[in-house]
Amino acid sequence: MELDFDKIIRIRKIRSVKSDLSKEENTLSRPVLSDKKLIPEIHKVFTILIVERGCKPATNTVIQRKKFIFIVLYLYSPSSLAGDKMAPGLRDELSNVLGVQAKSTISNNCANLVFLYQNYTSFRKDVEYLCNKIISWLKSHELVE
Repeated sequence: MELDFDKIIRIRKIRSVKSDLSKEENTLSRPVLSDKKLIPEIHKVFTILIVERGCKPATNTVIQRKKFIFIVLYLYSPSSLAGDKMAPGLRDELSNVLGVQAKSTISNNCANLVFLYQNYTSFRKDVEYLCNKIISWLKSHELVE
């Protein structure tokens, strides 16, 4: 049997790449916010922005709810948009703020958020506009850097 020391070099390279990727994932997964008590205030700002933007008059439509959930997940649990579990307590807070009785409704609404964002320009533009405005509001109130 012939020894293949290139395997050792490849293993070391793979471990190095995995370590670098893990560090990058941790950085990208770090939430912007952690205080869930802000979610009702964020919802108020979201509602005002929806009305100002001229999006559907009803702020409680399923599509508007999905936009709000997307933004909250982006701010509080970005890795959940990539398939990880939602941050603890977030589903309960979303249910309360949105007036949804069954928490499974929140999970069901999360199922295709990334698909909507990637495939529907109007959804993506609305989410980006609303999220940027909400982040500006958070900064103006010194809630984020």
